[in-house]
Amino acid sequence: MILAGIDEAGYGPLLGPLVVGCCAFEITLDAPDTNSADTNSADTDPADTNRASADTADPSEPHPAAPDSPDTSPADAIPCLWKRLSRLISKHRSKSGKKLHVNDSKQVYSPSTGLKELERSILCFAAASDRPAACFDDLLAHVAARDLPDLAAHPWYGPAHPETFPFDQDALSLSLFANGLRAQLSRAAVRLAHLRARIIPERRLNHLMNQTRNKASVLFSVSAGHLDDLLRAFGRQNLTIFCDRQGGREHYGHLLRLMFEDWPLEIIKEQDGYAEYILHHPKTTAMGIMKHEDIKPQQAAPSPSPIHHSSFSIQHSSPSRNSPPPVRLIFREKAESQSMSVALASMLSKYLREGLMRRFNAFWKTHLPELPPTAGYYTDGQRFLRDIDAKRQELGIPDDLLIRSR
Repeated sequence: MILAGIDEAGYGPLLGPLVVGCCAFEITLDAPDTNSADTNSADTDPADTNRASADTADPSEPHPAAPDSPDTSPADAIPCLWKRLSRLISKHRSKSGKKLHVNDSKQVYSPSTGLKELERSILCFAAASDRPAACFDDLLAHVAARDLPDLAAHPWYGPAHPETFPFDQDALSLSLFANGLRAQLSRAAVRLAHLRARIIPERRLNHLMNQTRNKASVLFSVSAGHLDDLLRAFGRQNLTIFCDRQGGREHYGHLLRLMFEDWPLEIIKEQDGYAEYILHHPKTTAMGIMKHEDIKPQQAAPSPSPIHHSSFSIQHSSPSRNSPPPVRLIFREKAESQSMSVALASMLSKYLREGLMRRFNAFWKTHLPELPPTAGYYTDGQRFLRDIDAKRQELGIPDDLLIRSR
């Protein structure tokens, strides 16, 4: 089984890139429970033990198949990665410092606490998946290689001199933690199979927003690129994908049909804060792929609305013996607190954005040594633009290279 997650960082700011992260875990479903006797082990934080039930699911979630919840029917059961990896992973900050903190990036990172917790978790997962990074550029090349040319067009995203890496962590400590994580993943029959991000810097983002006139559409388009990668790489491996809510959207069926027209779509549920879909594998014929519109009319479920009803009768939910299982796709509010896959994608996005904003601030500080840094959000971003205005004009930096249009 593959559990994948997609989430973003930097959707709202005035300055800096939009980053959309994606990760996927491969899980052996019949593996033994490696944590059943761990509750009294020496490396267990008592605070984490007391929170065990909170780590598996949101008890207020009404949907019977909540992401990463062990309390589901056998047909819909989704393994809880926090529970499987609880020997070394916690949703909460470990008082002992002996566990990696994995949760919504807003829970792991804050300007007051700095990057340490976020950095430790991301770099340990990167190393445990055989993608160790000796410098920040290594990490960018590993997870976002296709975006390096766009980043290179912005002089502030080049390496700062000097730039220490890791930013806030000790390299030896990270190496030891990564070894422990690698061993725990192996024991739990879990593998981080995919760790990627799309980094959309200002000029590219402005171009996309000028094309669509809608920032939410840009976010969905970037996320759909991750969906396409996941379908190509893992579509035949019992794939379930979790996504955080996309820019305030509630319904995604129409967009999914437009972008994945070869995959017959079944809408399971669309309601406030939760939308679930099934993507059925494209049917093939001697002439190639049979697209959605090629299905004979009698196969389609009668439906006056393509958005609120399934495209195909419910009998298609069960794959035939020789066909791969369909792909399950879930959008929901606060998905990063319900699915560890989304949480890690959220953390990757935030870590990459924060690393790039460090370079951004370092660039401007070389020109204006007394300049206070910015995180790029709207109010302080306006202050920052006022502070650098004269120098920006002197350097000949155009608005579209620096400032987001929306």
